[in-house]
Amino acid sequence: MKKTVIGIVTLFSLILASSPALAQLKKIRFSVTSVAVTDLQFRIAQLKGFYREEGLDLETILIRGAVGMQALLGGSVDYASAAGALIAAAARGAPVRLVLVVNSKPQFDLVAQPEIKSIQQLKGKLIGISSRGGAVDLLTQLILTQNRLTPNKDATLLVIGSPEELALALKTGRIAACLLTPPRQLILYREGFSKLAYSGDYLTTYPTGGIGATEEKIRTNPSEVLGFVRASLKGLQFYTQNRAESIAIISSYLGLKDPSLAGEVYDLHLSRLGGISYLDESWMRGAIDFTKKSLGVTKEIPASQVFDFSFVEKAMGRSKN
Repeated sequence: MKKTVIGIVTLFSLILASSPALAQLKKIRFSVTSVAVTDLQFRIAQLKGFYREEGLDLETILIRGAVGMQALLGGSVDYASAAGALIAAAARGAPVRLVLVVNSKPQFDLVAQPEIKSIQQLKGKLIGISSRGGAVDLLTQLILTQNRLTPNKDATLLVIGSPEELALALKTGRIAACLLTPPRQLILYREGFSKLAYSGDYLTTYPTGGIGATEEKIRTNPSEVLGFVRASLKGLQFYTQNRAESIAIISSYLGLKDPSLAGEVYDLHLSRLGGISYLDESWMRGAIDFTKKSLGVTKEIPASQVFDFSFVEKAMGRSKN
């Protein structure tokens, strides 16, 4: 993990130190799928005033992945964080692009009832997901398929809702298993629930959390997109460089009263960030190919139809223009 942190710090040190703040802040609406560690850098950027430095007044709204996609396309929000749903929508031809990836590796663990010790034991059981077509749905199907279980035949995928609702459904016995991110799976492990799989062992080229925007937003207001991306990267840079303060923010943001648990969340999350590997063509192709397979799409999809990382390149001083 030490090498990962050093790499992230070195690369993010290239981010522009500051940019002229606008005289009047512009309000932007950003949908996130849940209150989770995967969105912590946005909270940090807000607390540290990085968005204000870019002339932006950020309003964060909790909306599930698929619904958040509809809100983005309908103009109810300016940006969305549901990376999996964004890739799926773009692959289907929706005019959206993923412009920043926070975690280039999946963060989810497949967590099960205490008596379930293997994925094969999920046969005939209900498995919770947050929505159809999002990252949780697609990754759950992948894990089941690679363990010779056919989704919605050998095991039924049931839409439950938010991560909080998924964790509650698991605790009350309504479902046998579900994918969860820190801190929820760590809390459940302490209570005796089983870890069946880490999604990153099944797929390394898939994001958890990011920033998605419409083609129209990118075309008509590129300076706003750049400002949002740049400030968010500053938040991520701060997160990787300041363990103690980040753990304190985790405790407050996620409502964790146990400092040791907050530290465990931070260390686990940092070890799974994945740096900026998403800028590589091979990473983008892997994410697209997985999504195509999950959606039953066969036609060729160019990376430019799904991703626009030019703003990340500019923010990090790596623009080729």
